Amino acid sequence: MTYFYSDLPPYEFSNPQGQAEGIGIDQVRKVLTAAGFQPDFRFYSLQRGLNALQQDIDFTTVVAPSGQQTQQFHLSRLPVYAVELGVVRLRSTKRMSYLSQLQHYPYLALSETRFTFLQQRPELAAFAVKRYDISNQPDAFRLLLSGRYDYFLCYHASEMALANPMLVFDPLEQLPVHLVLSRQHAEAGHLMQRVDAVLARPLQ
Repeated sequence: MTYFYSDLPPYEFSNPQGQAEGIGIDQVRKVLTAAGFQPDFRFYSLQRGLNALQQDIDFTTVVAPSGQQTQQFHLSRLPVYAVELGVVRLRSTKRMSYLSQLQHYPYLALSETRFTFLQQRPELAAFAVKRYDISNQPDAFRLLLSGRYDYFLCYHASEMALANPMLVFDPLEQLPVHLVLSRQHAEAGHLMQRVDAVLARPLQ
């Protein structure tokens, strides 16, 4: 079974050898293997990967699926894992406690992360106005360290230390991540039944 992933460290990324790695990759591999599949991980940009779901790719994951995505994809009944959403900042920068606070500051975000689920919330209507897209995490960290931006909105895991000790992560929300198949996939129902059966029992 093919699975597409994008550059979303520490959950999904390519290591220096070009192989899929990350907390999310490990969990997806465990679930798909337990369901009797041999996962083949393919790296794509987000949009290219979503387009490939219609023909060349079987599985991917979606964070906190929206109503529209529920209609577009066949979703696993239970999440395959959870991500933490928050901001990376300098230790000297004001701590952030709520997502709504971020609307008042220019902030960085990876161009691959659209945070579709946030666009559904009325209180975050202006959320994307002060967003600045950046192509990769190292560049985002450099801009924070230079003082040009105060916050980098991203997925992270609190238990993992950041590469630079001058930076800290403020976790704001924990969100479910579901395995998905295109509804156009000829075997979507059957394949997802096997995944759901695995997710319904504790994984070793």
